[in-house]
Amino acid sequence: MIQSNQQSTQGISAGLLMAVGAAALFSLKAIFVKLAYRYGVDVETFILLRMVFALPFYLAIAIYIASSKNWTPMSGNDWVKVIALGVCSYYLASYLDLQGLRYISANFARLILYLYPTLVLLLGFLFLGRRPSKREIICVAGAYCGILMIYWQDQGFSTGAPVPAWVPVTALSWGALLAFASALCFATYVTFSEGIIRRLGSQQFTALAMLAASVAIMVHFSIQGDFSRLLQPWPVYVYALTVAFVCTVLPTLLLNAAIEHIGSTRTGAISSIGPVFTLFTAAWILGEPFGAYHLVGMAIIIGSLSLLRKKR
Repeated sequence: MIQSNQQSTQGISAGLLMAVGAAALFSLKAIFVKLAYRYGVDVETFILLRMVFALPFYLAIAIYIASSKNWTPMSGNDWVKVIALGVCSYYLASYLDLQGLRYISANFARLILYLYPTLVLLLGFLFLGRRPSKREIICVAGAYCGILMIYWQDQGFSTGAPVPAWVPVTALSWGALLAFASALCFATYVTFSEGIIRRLGSQQFTALAMLAASVAIMVHFSIQGDFSRLLQPWPVYVYALTVAFVCTVLPTLLLNAAIEHIGSTRTGAISSIGPVFTLFTAAWILGEPFGAYHLVGMAIIIGSLSLLRKKR
């Protein structure tokens, strides 16, 4: 009995450590992207390099599932859903996220992406008939008040990247809109992927969705036609490989293992440390703004979204 309790305690401790590790590694992505931008790499090239480095892992998963006879047969409708969701999340959401990071701080971008549960709530109301409660509406309002506080505080921040000529807003506003669009794409993925993931299993779905996103990224890059952009300074390749494995593949494995040990509720709660980790590392490594307003705004956002998650 005592041994069983010790094993249970050890399993919970391991799960907590893995959840913390996953949140920390996920949060580092924006830092490495920002470091790569210092070498002049464009978004399309970096996201292609990242996908090329990550793709072999997911391709191996698909081959393993097929060879081990664990492959779930798929209808034409299943293929359409997987491709659409993969392109929406792993391609479009990532592309918009990396574009937004050109104009705003890593911390601000991370907190905007962290708003995706509020957009899941909105999409559920618009398309699935899920009516939000008053408490949920209050939580959403609190989260956006926190974002507005950080937006106001970051008015003096600039990365120096010029906005396109046709954009009628400031660089800060444009970056925030791009990050918000990324959060909306990810919220769409979360809202409509649950059924197909349950049917196919997370590994088969993820592998196929990543393959679909990879094709979309390659098509996007090929249309632009300038393949000389693939010749980058060696640190860009290092950062792309780091984002692909350390900030994508590895935390995905840790996240799934944490859910297995401590459940999705505890794992989701621990993920709230991600923005905190980003704030400190962005201030330390990138020299980005860090003040009392950032801490207060972040606390309001995390607190509001934690209450929203607990209610749901």
